[in-house]
Amino acid sequence: MSAMQLTKIDHPAAWTAKSLMEQSDKWIYQLSEEDIAELDAALQQIKATGLVVPKFGKQDFPMPKLAKKLESYLDSLSSGLGIFYLRGFPMERYTKDQASAIYWGIGSYIGKPWQQNARGHVLGDVINEGRSVDDPTARGYQTTSDLDLHTDGADIVGLLCLKQAPEGGENQLCSAVAVFNKVIEDNPAAAQHLLETEYCIDWRGEEQPGEKPYYKSRLLNRLDDGGIACFCLTDYVRSAQRFEDVPRLTEQDLEAFEAFKKAKWDESLVLRLRQVAGDMLFVNNHFMMHARSEYKDADERENRRHLRRLWLETDIWEGKRPAAMGTLLKNAREFWEKNDVGVPMWDHL
Repeated sequence: MSAMQLTKIDHPAAWTAKSLMEQSDKWIYQLSEEDIAELDAALQQIKATGLVVPKFGKQDFPMPKLAKKLESYLDSLSSGLGIFYLRGFPMERYTKDQASAIYWGIGSYIGKPWQQNARGHVLGDVINEGRSVDDPTARGYQTTSDLDLHTDGADIVGLLCLKQAPEGGENQLCSAVAVFNKVIEDNPAAAQHLLETEYCIDWRGEEQPGEKPYYKSRLLNRLDDGGIACFCLTDYVRSAQRFEDVPRLTEQDLEAFEAFKKAKWDESLVLRLRQVAGDMLFVNNHFMMHARSEYKDADERENRRHLRRLWLETDIWEGKRPAAMGTLLKNAREFWEKNDVGVPMWDHL
């Protein structure tokens, strides 16, 4: 790829924090009492039929009026701004299980569940499991640590806040498209190197039996329409260096990583928000990166910071997602899914 092709991308997802807030009406939706009543009715229908997560889908969770209202927001989530924030859900009226069932129902209107880990979870718990990011088999969401801006492993990532931490736990979000444009502006050689270079990424112990403990991917991927899809897991690229057969990172690699990190943490590009209990955040994992600030957890188990996460597969990204994302989906369907023993993932707090 020649330097002449390194042109900035004009796309709705190439937003700054300021420009995104100026169009908040396109991605923030405040639930009305009518909406909540419809969601509650759908929950009662689920309870009456004895269905539990993950054993029900869109057809079992009717919310026709709200679904119509959300159409433009979900279109923008998939192919526009890449973010959707649902506010005003009255968490205090529901148990964690009930709120999670409603969240699952809403998610079913966005995409198909995608297994998130080797345990086969399709509704994952983002909660302090007492693990450390220094543990090569741990994932960041199992800790209280500050997390760098990164992508996850699906088309759409959703987060429902059940309980927020007493201190910290702020979400940080940025547009990977805007970051790419920034790197082109500041360091075009780094942008070109990231587009052309494939890296080894640590499976963190979640590979299929008999397969290598890492897989390969570019961190920036050109789309057929001229856009860009990001697959930013530089921490896992670095941890894959523990394997002897993985090529060593070069000075050029490290310089490109630093240029990318500088661009993504540019204050003009970072949106900071702190979900409160009941808030539901959905982001397009190809267009956006997300992070979390370190948090101090409550001592009591029932008051710990607790989010529930969805990874979703969407039809619009079929045949378009980066090759590494296809690798993750294949692993999820062929290996992780088999490890789901079908037990509802409730903690009954």
